[in-house]
Amino acid sequence: MTKVQITALTGAFAITSCFAVLWHVVLFEQQFLSSGVFTRMDDPVYALGVTAWVIESLAIVLLYFRTDWRNNTWIDALIIAWLVGLFSAASGLFGMAAKTHINNQPQWFLLTGGFIFLHTSLLGLWLSFVSSRFDTH
Repeated sequence: MTKVQITALTGAFAITSCFAVLWHVVLFEQQFLSSGVFTRMDDPVYALGVTAWVIESLAIVLLYFRTDWRNNTWIDALIIAWLVGLFSAASGLFGMAAKTHINNQPQWFLLTGGFIFLHTSLLGLWLSFVSSRFDTH
């Protein structure tokens, strides 16, 4: 990995971990608990959460820097990030709703879909910023 990619990865990890904790624990913990989906909030497996953040960050950084999208505008960075978000939503949002009893499905779709959209938007903007400021291609 190049220095630019390591910078992008570090920032993506920081965005992912901070935003995930803010969204799921600080802002909407009670709503997620009442949905019946999050059943380990009192005893989470932190190593699995951190692993998920590393994998998510690594995947989007590697994808972004291995495509010609990085040579384009911040809108293009958002588009590729949103495409990754769609992939994530297929499993994490719709797949979960298909196989888990969720007490309040509309709330689940709004909270989880909102998280995926905002998270990938932040990542797209970050990748565009890093690429435009530090990447010499």
